[in-house]
Amino acid sequence: MSKFRILLALAGAALIAALLGGVPPAHATVPGGNGRIAFTDFTYGGTDNVFTMTPAGLNVKQLTFLTSDQGGDSAAAWSPDGSTLVFTEHNSDFSTLRLWLINADGSNKHLLFAEDPAYSDLVGNWSPDGRRVIFQRCNSAKEECSIYTVKMDGHGLTQITQPQHNTKNNNFDVKPEFSPDGKTISFSSFNRGGVQNGIYLMGARGTNIHLITPTALEAVDADWAPDGSKLAFSTHCCNSEEQAIDTMNPDGSGLQQLTFPGAEHDTRPAYSPQGDQIAFGRFSADSSTATIMTIPSGGGTPTPIHSGADPSWGPASDN
Repeated sequence: MSKFRILLALAGAALIAALLGGVPPAHATVPGGNGRIAFTDFTYGGTDNVFTMTPAGLNVKQLTFLTSDQGGDSAAAWSPDGSTLVFTEHNSDFSTLRLWLINADGSNKHLLFAEDPAYSDLVGNWSPDGRRVIFQRCNSAKEECSIYTVKMDGHGLTQITQPQHNTKNNNFDVKPEFSPDGKTISFSSFNRGGVQNGIYLMGARGTNIHLITPTALEAVDADWAPDGSKLAFSTHCCNSEEQAIDTMNPDGSGLQQLTFPGAEHDTRPAYSPQGDQIAFGRFSADSSTATIMTIPSGGGTPTPIHSGADPSWGPASDN
């Protein structure tokens, strides 16, 4: 498998990526009461599907029902009003990845758009006003990924970041997320400016792109706290070191390690709407199993709540 295909799998299919030793994606959290958690599990059809549950891991509801010969669904993210989720659907061999929408009760599943078959569109998230979806668009032939937005009706496709063709390897800009005030976008990037990977910030139109995490951390999967004061992320992507959950201020100060998983791997943090908890996926040492955990946002003892990975914490209106 090429480096590009590995990165695409890391970004686009939570449990499949986990089996490759990968890291699932992050999603924004809207301020408010703590509602249901959307997540990916591998318990139906031999593939990944989207489920929701209460913060205690109860009242589990399955929203998508693909089987392995059809592909899989993952990386769900709540709309700001809690009515809709955007998620990534892939076919059985991962050659096609597209963004889909579904209502919170599992109804009205439909394709967001399919503008160009040469591209894979995946890892969707929302603008704070719920009018646009932000996502990564990847070109397998050129081995590159960039950040785009599109309106909820599938029109108005807008490119935010540009490929860097003057470097040895094309860059992979992935896992984008708007800050709560909509003025800043966080994203992970591989090969940008000669850096292996890290968390970057930029203006909402792609201006002032800058790295905020130390290069040695190899950080990925940033998620904004609901008040915009912190970013949570996973460390040491794609190497053998301990993958843990850290937090940091948006200016790069205040680095704090929250989890200490030892031989296991902690990935894909998601703040609760109240900002008091962070959900994340904990993978076994061989990445064969995954459990969703929660931890106080200031640090403490993690609590397992359900099998699965790739959590996204929705607003209380969906409880």
